[in-house]
Amino acid sequence: MSDEAAPPARRKSWIVFVPLGLLLLIAVIWSGVWFYASGRAEREIDAWVAREARLGRIWNCGERHLAGYPFRFELKCRGPSLETRGGDPIIITAASAQAVAQIWAPNHIVAEFQPPARVVDRGSGKSYAATWSLLQMSGVGDLSGQPQRFSVQVTEPRLDEAQDAGQTPGAPAAVQAAAGTLLGAHLVEFHVRRTPAANGTLDNVDFAFGAKNARAAVLDRAGSPGPLDMTVQGTVTAAADLRPMPVEQRLKAWAAAGGVARLERLALTTPTVAATASGVVSVDPAGLVNGKLDLGFAGFQDLVAGLGRAGAIPSDLAPIVGALAMVGKPTTVEGRKGVSYALSFNKGALRFGPLQVGFVPPLF
Repeated sequence: MSDEAAPPARRKSWIVFVPLGLLLLIAVIWSGVWFYASGRAEREIDAWVAREARLGRIWNCGERHLAGYPFRFELKCRGPSLETRGGDPIIITAASAQAVAQIWAPNHIVAEFQPPARVVDRGSGKSYAATWSLLQMSGVGDLSGQPQRFSVQVTEPRLDEAQDAGQTPGAPAAVQAAAGTLLGAHLVEFHVRRTPAANGTLDNVDFAFGAKNARAAVLDRAGSPGPLDMTVQGTVTAAADLRPMPVEQRLKAWAAAGGVARLERLALTTPTVAATASGVVSVDPAGLVNGKLDLGFAGFQDLVAGLGRAGAIPSDLAPIVGALAMVGKPTTVEGRKGVSYALSFNKGALRFGPLQVGFVPPLF
């Protein structure tokens, strides 16, 4: 007698739907997290704008929109503007901006700005037009919102004297007719990093600046055209207060806090000029400069003479500065024959080596 064939096993259809259900549940939870976090992000943006306003930096956005679901936050702003109050008041407007932060790193924000831009110096009333191919800013903050690192990178920037087309300050940026190009470069970078002070005082700020293939109208007028390459690195201690304020007020507060500026490296080169510098400078509570700088120059005398002819420095100062450059020691400056000398300040007294050659009046 043969066994009857066993009936086919019933498929457990619920096994198929379990992964789908879990995926759907995760999507719902993730969506809830994103929308909650996006609302939190907008509140944080509003709080940051309020904090900046108290520090004298007024940020505005003509039209703001938050997007980026599901893995990041994108803040799109049309007609952004920045107005500084205190110190040298200016207004900067751009065409549009977009800031992005990944959902797993909301404290790291990368922003890009679209040209053109308009810069208005409210003190002098002068206007400038700026363009670029890429302007990107990056910032990292801690959990309390305190900025820790900040970087700016600009590709192919150009700054022109703008002929006012009747716009009012703060209006959206528009293309301006250029009366003359003041500055231009292939690449400009600026980096700032906050570092805690070892003794528990105000934080220090490490900075680095670089410019490649730059050109400046003042150098052209001096007969020393670019391209110019520049590198600057250093540290400023007791520099936590970055609010806009008059220079004298900032220097006074910095001196009271015992601040010191350390210039680790400055290097500047053009086809005809090279310069280097390093050292430490501070200002005492009486406003007098103290410190020492090691300087190196190549082609400096011709540059100073050209600046004097162009009116960039007082004509009676040019021969004095040129003569001082001749008292240095022969050396190599960025691969070129030049001179070097030690410049020191002692309670405002300016010395080249052991000789006092002048006095810098109090800075405040």
